[in-house]
Amino acid sequence: CVKGKSENYFVAGRSLPLWVVAATLASQSIDSNALLGNVDLSYKFHFYDGAVLPIGLGLSLILNGVFLASKINKDGALTLPDVYAKRYGKVVEVLVSICTIISFIFLLAGN
Repeated sequence: CVKGKSENYFVAGRSLPLWVVAATLASQSIDSNALLGNVDLSYKFHFYDGAVLPIGLGLSLILNGVFLASKINKDGALTLPDVYAKRYGKVVEVLVSICTIISFIFLLAGN
């Protein structure tokens, strides 16, 4: 239940079990572009050309989980700009927000 708190809506009150979070993150990275593109690269060139993206995504999730997740959770940050805002201030938060928006525009254009 949301009960008027944005944290309850965005991160489920930080109460989800690990397997639900892992499945959610995996489902976000498994789209048709990544799946079919990696199969195509593996077929045309070599297995490792197609395996680079899934291996990189998996390693980045593990490294972020081991080294950063507890600190971000403890700070109560909801977004990457929140993390930078708490450390560097409002100006950096706005700059990171703009960079994030631009990167997502390019990501959506590529898909």
